Amino acid sequence: MRLPAFEYPIRISRRRVLWKLTKAALDRDRPVLVQIVVTRRCNLACGYCYEYDKVSKPVPLPELKARVDALRKLRAVFVTLNGGEPLLHPHIAELVRYIAEAGMVPMINTNGHVLRAPLIRSLNEAGLFGMQLSCDSLEDNEVTEKSMRRLRPKLELLREHARFQVRINGVLGSGNPAEMEQVARVVVGFGFGFQCSLMRDSSGQALPLSEEALQTYLRIRAMKGRLPRVLNDNFQLPLARGENSPWKCRAGARHFEVDGAGLVHLCQPRTGAPAKPLAEYSVADIRAQFDCGKTCAARCPIAYAHLGSRLDGFRGQQKAQA
Repeated sequence: MRLPAFEYPIRISRRRVLWKLTKAALDRDRPVLVQIVVTRRCNLACGYCYEYDKVSKPVPLPELKARVDALRKLRAVFVTLNGGEPLLHPHIAELVRYIAEAGMVPMINTNGHVLRAPLIRSLNEAGLFGMQLSCDSLEDNEVTEKSMRRLRPKLELLREHARFQVRINGVLGSGNPAEMEQVARVVVGFGFGFQCSLMRDSSGQALPLSEEALQTYLRIRAMKGRLPRVLNDNFQLPLARGENSPWKCRAGARHFEVDGAGLVHLCQPRTGAPAKPLAEYSVADIRAQFDCGKTCAARCPIAYAHLGSRLDGFRGQQKAQA
């Protein structure tokens, strides 16, 4: 991977991010969080994942920059780079820099396995604000290859070199619940945040936890320093128990996904709707999706959907239609 040399480092402070979110809270026409797929190729093959392949080429950098330009016009706040495995994109640091220079907040979701110290330092200089990594078990198993055995050396590198925010996500149900609790303790011991997600079925709906897994989840939630209060995952409690979660999803407005072809989708499980080119996506589209309820919301475990919709819980919404 070619690591670019930047003329000067960019640092995005938490205070600046808070100011951007405050302005967005007052303007319902602004996307809060947009995820862009930069490649579908991944270096792993986890059994529960539907979001990768082994053959796709990375999206060309000029096309990705054009999509960033479109998001700048929509005044998006956060832009998260997704895959596949986004760190396999040969120009990932340059793209992070382009997002930061466009006035938005760059983030990356990754399994972290290709991280090296030079890449971390390059992402520092590029202006990366946050990185979320995945870890589901202590050892590889038949469901997941995202194990602490593989990730621990990368966490040590991040603790030494990263100047951006680091959070680890684990999918509860992809392995032994007791292992997930141990993973969480290791992560918190490194000083990083730990988010515990729920397994989804093929339609993207949350699967309830077994009693053993539920008790594990409750113990993980009680860990001091696990997550900052603003990122709380309280919405998962009823889902973990097999109940519905009442909330107003703003998919397609406050948050949405842009696939490798540049089409806008409500979220990864709702791929195919509205499937409109990002270059043609407008404030009118955002307003229509903002006001339209989502029939899949009651059992939705997608954390970024809930986080992206939190600013608008007090605002009205039509009866679920989409």
